[in-house]
Amino acid sequence: MAQKDLALAEVPKRERDALQPSAALELANYASIFESAEPYLLDLYAAICHDANEQPSLDSARQFWEHIRAQNPASLPAPTAKAPTTAPPTQLVLRPPSAQRTGAMRRPSTASVHSQMLRVQPSETRWTAEDRLSFRSLRMGAAGASCLAMQLRGKSLTRLDLSDNQLGDNSAAAIASLIHGLPQLKSILLAGNILGNPGLKEIANSELQTNGMLEQLALGEPPPGYSTVIKTARQRPNHISTEGLESLLAALSRNPNRRLAALAAGRIALRAEAGQALSAFLMEDSVLTSLDVSSNALTSEGISALLPSCAKLQMLDISETGCRGELIHGKLCELLQKADRLASLSIAHNVLEPRPMRRIARSISSCASLLSLNIAGTAIETEGVLALADGLLNSHTTCLRELDMSENGISEAEALASLGKIIAGTALQTLRLNRNPLGNAGICQLADSLDADSCPPDGPVLRTLELGSCRIGRPGATFLLIRLRDNRRLLQLRLSDNFLDDSLDMTHIEALRYIQYLHLDSNRLSLRNLTRASRVCAKNRFRVQDQEPRALRKEIRHLQVEEVKLREHKHQAAKDSAEIFVRMSAENIAAEELRQLRLGIMKSARQTEQKVASVEQKLKEREAYMEKLKDALERTAHENELAIAEKRHDLEDKEAELMELQARLRDVEAQLARRRAQHPKQVAEINEEISAALPKTEEFKSNQEDMRKELKKLQEKTLIDFKP
Repeated sequence: MAQKDLALAEVPKRERDALQPSAALELANYASIFESAEPYLLDLYAAICHDANEQPSLDSARQFWEHIRAQNPASLPAPTAKAPTTAPPTQLVLRPPSAQRTGAMRRPSTASVHSQMLRVQPSETRWTAEDRLSFRSLRMGAAGASCLAMQLRGKSLTRLDLSDNQLGDNSAAAIASLIHGLPQLKSILLAGNILGNPGLKEIANSELQTNGMLEQLALGEPPPGYSTVIKTARQRPNHISTEGLESLLAALSRNPNRRLAALAAGRIALRAEAGQALSAFLMEDSVLTSLDVSSNALTSEGISALLPSCAKLQMLDISETGCRGELIHGKLCELLQKADRLASLSIAHNVLEPRPMRRIARSISSCASLLSLNIAGTAIETEGVLALADGLLNSHTTCLRELDMSENGISEAEALASLGKIIAGTALQTLRLNRNPLGNAGICQLADSLDADSCPPDGPVLRTLELGSCRIGRPGATFLLIRLRDNRRLLQLRLSDNFLDDSLDMTHIEALRYIQYLHLDSNRLSLRNLTRASRVCAKNRFRVQDQEPRALRKEIRHLQVEEVKLREHKHQAAKDSAEIFVRMSAENIAAEELRQLRLGIMKSARQTEQKVASVEQKLKEREAYMEKLKDALERTAHENELAIAEKRHDLEDKEAELMELQARLRDVEAQLARRRAQHPKQVAEINEEISAALPKTEEFKSNQEDMRKELKKLQEKTLIDFKP
């Protein structure tokens, strides 16, 4: 029984011993594929196979390596494709250490793969990533991200592209560790993965609130610098809603050393309330200069909340957000009028309509910092094109260099005439009119503005013209090529997806001496004609490249002669500078003395003005006092005159009464004398009456005297002589 158990226990050992030579041989074949690459790529391949739940194979390893090389262009040698020597048909299973199970057959780990690879004949040339790496579309998951975080730690990478993979919330810790382990990382692209709110919150709270180096973060389409007419939709966008965005913005707000200047959040899962969150962040932030929220359902409500706080941005992309021009044109115009750093604006694939476009066009023409404008697919029609052309042609401040007006249904003659005026009358360098039904008549009208005679001597400054899918046939293309024959400025022309066939006279293309890139794909042209066109462009490029060295040699000879003259001029300039310095010193001294003299004069003038002002103030106060005194005297004199007149009237009344009493007294005395003689009794009675009247007479006399004294006092007081 014991012997039987021992035999059973020895079976796995014998199998392992039999498999060891074949595994080592297959490891050598894997190592031969990656021998010209960095060693960690074999580990990464094993981790990605684990993430995708696939068995490794030599073909997939070779395809993996070719895919890496295509994304990271460098002077890389072709991968060594050694035919495997008598190797068994079994496949090598590479698993991360965490995926190994106890009791199962042990497969060689990635560490053993490296040890086997190092024992293979080393290659003289090795690929070394410099400062940028791209790992797009590799089906990378948590294991691959963890492998990269461990293998790339401490390297001097500045840009890392992990787009179009399978990085979800379970990969957040590995992504945060990867960012933390690259001290010079400035840009990371995570678009096209399956990240959600929890994953983004973990990355933000664990790394972004302390990171002081990262400048660009791409969570959605397109990443910074990704520019096409129609954005390619990804199959698996990151499902990040307003909750995740608020977590990210809160973490960035808590980071005082942040350098994050570009945030790409296109085509994730943002809604209208995200506009308010972004607006509140931008009002307090001064670091973020580039914002992309395209292809999100922000609607007009979210965009209207966002636009007022975007005045500090240099690049803003709100294309395909479901907003309407009639609801956002007020906020958009206000932004364009007060923005002094906005260089690129994209509002493509939103319904602007012609009427709101008129006001928007005036604001665009007044924005001096705007260099690139994308209004593709905005339904502006002919009226909008006319308004934009009128604004650009009448503006003295516009610096627009790139304009995309694709997919706007432009076909009328008025719109094409306005486009021709824009080409000939502005400094526009790139114009995209793809997918507009221009037709042969429209392209002929547009071609007149590209003729060198319209803007002598070399033609308009337009460098790139895109006319893809514009229904251009042989007559229109022929007329356009003839007009471009002497145009020295236009370098790139796109005529893709039109109605061109082999009936097109290729001599017109061969007569183009300055076009360097001509795109004729998706037409009915034969390969022979396409090759002839590409040769013409290559010839033009080589001629330009050959002309530059000759021009440089001629310029060098000219500069050598000018250098001798420059030395002489420098020597003379040194003498002149010394003399100028002496004169300037004397001038500075005189200017300082004059300044001091002027300061003294100004000081004296100020003191004199202050004294004059003080005297004038005192004089005004005295004049006011005299006016008040004069008014008081006039009032007193008037009152005294009234009192004197009243007293005089009283006095006259008393005197008249006194005179009347005296007359009556005389009459009474005369009557008394008569009566005395006639009637002694009556005389006695009259005497009694007289005796009674005498005291009243004395009283009247006393009152008369008092009134005379009082009148005299009044005369003395008022200095007025009253004559009775």
